[in-house]
Amino acid sequence: MNHDDNSIPLLTEVIPAAPVPASPAAADYAAAAFPGAFHTPPSAASYQPPMNAVPLAPAAEQYRLWEQEIRENVLQSLLEQADTVLQQHLQDQMALALDNLATIVTQRIKENLHEALAETVTRAVAEEMARFASSKK
Repeated sequence: MNHDDNSIPLLTEVIPAAPVPASPAAADYAAAAFPGAFHTPPSAASYQPPMNAVPLAPAAEQYRLWEQEIRENVLQSLLEQADTVLQQHLQDQMALALDNLATIVTQRIKENLHEALAETVTRAVAEEMARFASSKK
């Protein structure tokens, strides 16, 4: 096995940092930015503060926009979940209510049918007894 020590990367290599801009406005952004930060300075040409608003520092404005976007995304997600949970809850409650209603209606129909059959049988027996009695005379 032949090992070439020059091809093995060293963990002690120093990577030079990016140069810091010399303009005062850009220096403020560069000072706030660090590796891994979420701060992205707006370009001077694209950034326009809203009319009739207290001018905020671009970083503060960016954080406010991110906060608003996150708030809207979370709210949208929660509303979708709430809709799903509410729909399932309503379906469960409606199924239970309809099941109870079906049981009540079925019981009432059975009671009315029993009463009607008992009345019909009683009348039929009375008619037969009347015919039987009249045939013996």
